[in-house]
Amino acid sequence: MGKENHGYISMKRYGKYVISIVVGGVCYLAAEMLGQETDFVESGRLYRNPCGQGEAAYKVDVDGLEEPFSIELFIPEQELSEEQFQAVLPEMADLLMERMVGENPSLQEVYGNLNLVKELPEYGVEVSWQSDHPEIVGNDGMVSAEEAAEVYLEATMYNGSFSEVLEIPIRVFPAQASLEERFRLVLEEVIQQNPEQEEVILPTEFEGKKVQYRNSDKTSNGLFLLLGIAAAVCMFLKEKEDDALARKVREEQLMEDYPEFVYQLLILIGAGYSAKAAWKKVSERYEEDKEMMKRPLLKELQFTLNQIETGVPEVRAYIEFGRRCGNRKYMKFASLLESSISTGGKNLRKLLEDEVKEAFELRTDIARRKGEEASAKLLLPSFVMLGVVMVMVMAPAFLTIL
Repeated sequence: MGKENHGYISMKRYGKYVISIVVGGVCYLAAEMLGQETDFVESGRLYRNPCGQGEAAYKVDVDGLEEPFSIELFIPEQELSEEQFQAVLPEMADLLMERMVGENPSLQEVYGNLNLVKELPEYGVEVSWQSDHPEIVGNDGMVSAEEAAEVYLEATMYNGSFSEVLEIPIRVFPAQASLEERFRLVLEEVIQQNPEQEEVILPTEFEGKKVQYRNSDKTSNGLFLLLGIAAAVCMFLKEKEDDALARKVREEQLMEDYPEFVYQLLILIGAGYSAKAAWKKVSERYEEDKEMMKRPLLKELQFTLNQIETGVPEVRAYIEFGRRCGNRKYMKFASLLESSISTGGKNLRKLLEDEVKEAFELRTDIARRKGEEASAKLLLPSFVMLGVVMVMVMAPAFLTIL
């Protein structure tokens, strides 16, 4: 029965730690399972949305090209076979060329990326682009020219029923492009190819370097497991701190109650009570005191009295009382009772009188120590008040000088 109770108490005490770790592990496994559907990015495969669901957005981490960087890709939706579109109004061409210049001086002086707009909302027209030299000017307007060159861009303007293709000549000049910009241009070209296919195969090499991909939106699922372990550790440390504080409070209360306890026993034993009868009388008095009912000494007195009344030898009960209190003074007191009972109660009163004197001296020391601790706690507020007073006294003098 004792082993079963011990196992139950251990499970009750440590069960919450195990539960915290298990919950963290379950969250980790669930997140891993939910994240498997995005692992195809790591294989270099991006999927288009079915027709009518709009473009698909991907945020991809690129490794293997000097420093890792992230690229956000937008995959157009799948297209069905195109119908022939009729021409749109010609005056839209002027507005389109005005906007596509971007930050460049003109279309004949292109040094940076073009603003290849995807729509003209004023007319409800969408625009798609095609470059005859995508290695120089990409279909998204990314410019990567190593020397001056002339490039023709085809702008297809359509509103779903009508379309018109406008051929726009531009003159580009070289500009320093970063590795990321060049790679982004290649990716955009790959994306625009074969729009009727379900998936987009990303390149595995670029400029002689191997490229790897990671899904930027995929979080570290191991965080759930770490949080579960951290929660268990925090609860364990908090309980240890609470236990230490409870032990400290218990020890202080036992020391505060010791002088009065020994004094009452001395009075009763001097009046003719036996040690057992005096012990019982003190316990009954404490039960009537509301303040003492909250103190650990009453609990230990009642436990010892129950031991004696259930057949535990009186000497043994007193010794165990001193050990449970865990204080040197209580152990000494238990030893006095043991030696007195062994000798038939001789000199017990004299021994208790000496112990009472020491106990009340101890009470004085405790009161003095608490006073010193309280004074130390008041030092900081005192310094703050001193500073405030000094400011109030000196401020008028400074104001007079100014």
